[in-house]
Amino acid sequence: MKESNFVIEFLKIAKTVLTDSFIIKNKANLLYELLLDQNLEPNIQDTKSPKRGNSAFQTDICIFEKIRNIEFPRVVIEFKTKITTHVILTYSSKAGKHKSIYPALRYGILASEIDHIPNRFFIHNEHLDFFIAAKKYITEGSFDFIKELIANEIEISKTLEKIHFEDKEYDYYRNEIIFKNFK
Repeated sequence: MKESNFVIEFLKIAKTVLTDSFIIKNKANLLYELLLDQNLEPNIQDTKSPKRGNSAFQTDICIFEKIRNIEFPRVVIEFKTKITTHVILTYSSKAGKHKSIYPALRYGILASEIDHIPNRFFIHNEHLDFFIAAKKYITEGSFDFIKELIANEIEISKTLEKIHFEDKEYDYYRNEIIFKNFK
């Protein structure tokens, strides 16, 4: 399935899953840096509306949560047909830069024309949180994995938000790696 067709299909399904407190945007821009000038003022005047080419990268899809009058980015999904080492290195780097500004952000790739995760992903990835080789789901017309993906990633984002922004003390941390098929 062509990347653009997959994005359209994903958007349709995702909109049925998300509650009113969430917004999903195609081609959303997110900051990748926030610098202070000589007066210790931010180099970006409007941090709530990042502009591509002005310290912001464009993403394929971003799910935002509406919190008061803010759209807080929760999950970014980049869509590819196939995966190369260059794609992994590029999007891992982009994910790291975005996550340095938005520490609760989850970032991943959905590849529509492959049916397994290539080993080079594990060798070269540093900052991507998830990867889905979606060919068999698309071929079978089974898009239920989208609902599970969104729910899981939003939940993890909210946990990261608590870690970074709430004044809590914890005595246990575990980073979990999950290998599975969605069905």
